[in-house]
Amino acid sequence: MSDLSEYRAERRADRAAERNADRDDRREEREQARLDAEATRHRKAADRREVEEKAERIRAERRARWSRRAGWVRENPAKVFARFVMACSIVPAVISQVAALTGAGVHPALAGLLAAMLEGTAWALVAMGAAAEGERSTRTYRIGAWTAGILAAAVNAAHGLDQYKAHPWVAAVLALSSLVAVWIVDLQTHGGHGPTLAERKTDKERAAHGKRRAVHHPEVKAVADRLLSAAEHGALATHDAWRIAWEYVQGVTVPGLTADLLARRLNARARVAELSTLPAPVDMWPGMPDDPFPAITIPLPSGPSDSVYLDTIPEPLGNASGNTIESLNSLAGKGIQPLDGSSGEGTSGGLAGGSGNDERRPLDATDLARVRALAATLTKTGQALSTRKVRDLIGCRNEYAVRLRAAIEAEETQ
Repeated sequence: MSDLSEYRAERRADRAAERNADRDDRREEREQARLDAEATRHRKAADRREVEEKAERIRAERRARWSRRAGWVRENPAKVFARFVMACSIVPAVISQVAALTGAGVHPALAGLLAAMLEGTAWALVAMGAAAEGERSTRTYRIGAWTAGILAAAVNAAHGLDQYKAHPWVAAVLALSSLVAVWIVDLQTHGGHGPTLAERKTDKERAAHGKRRAVHHPEVKAVADRLLSAAEHGALATHDAWRIAWEYVQGVTVPGLTADLLARRLNARARVAELSTLPAPVDMWPGMPDDPFPAITIPLPSGPSDSVYLDTIPEPLGNASGNTIESLNSLAGKGIQPLDGSSGEGTSGGLAGGSGNDERRPLDATDLARVRALAATLTKTGQALSTRKVRDLIGCRNEYAVRLRAAIEAEETQ
């Protein structure tokens, strides 16, 4: 009995172990099924997200394309309407030509090819002309395109006159259907590259300026033309040639300045300096009250203090010609005759006066003393003695002031 009891106990234990093992197996199966279902759910969600992202990308690309097209339409309304008119012109033109050819007994297939030949020739030449724009002449292509368009228009006009005898204006409309498209493309391709109004105005003014230059300065123009012809083509600019020629002919690089203009300015400055020392003519009319300003001095503009020549020379000319104080010695005694043709006696006499003025008015000792005192005062204040200061102090002509200043400077150097 004990053996039977042990056997039964072992059987119960085995069955319990088997049940436990079955429960564990079922638990593992359920867990694995749960994991598989969760993985499937994640995979489907990922696939669904991928599909949605792909669809969103497609929609975004479509929106971007439409946005670009809408932007192009907004930025190029002329091209949009031109293409619309071109389509409305080409299609009726081809249909009219096919109808005209088939009405004349031509096979429909042959009529279609011939109509395509007429319109295609015009458009091939239009495209070639557009490609040649800016690189070579487009005249040949444009003439060919218009010739082909006129031939196609003649076919359409003949067809319209034959089919719409009661309404001949229809023939004109059909003829225009072969020309309007060519005309629009020709304007778009070749009509917007010409000079603007401002450019045409500038070119006109430049041409007028060139004519005035040639009339006013023939000698300079002749030299400039020779310089341009001697140099390689394009190596020398026209304005550079004129600048060099002006310096060759007139001796200065300042445009428009000549020796005559400089002489006029120097003589005028000398006359102003002489008149500035004259008293006011109040004694000519007796009975008038005394002038509170018995001596009127006209102040002259300040300038370089090197010499009387450099006092009156324009700064651009001084920079261009490089005149210095040493150049005064070569100019002294020569003078510049007044432009009115007078000899210069009794006037300023030009730049530095003549030798006759030097002989008539020797240096006065009193004037020398006054200029010597002025030089000493200027030296203390760190200033230089200039011809203008001497002229304002003494109230003399330019040449006399120059000689006074030269005498004082000679004393200082001894």
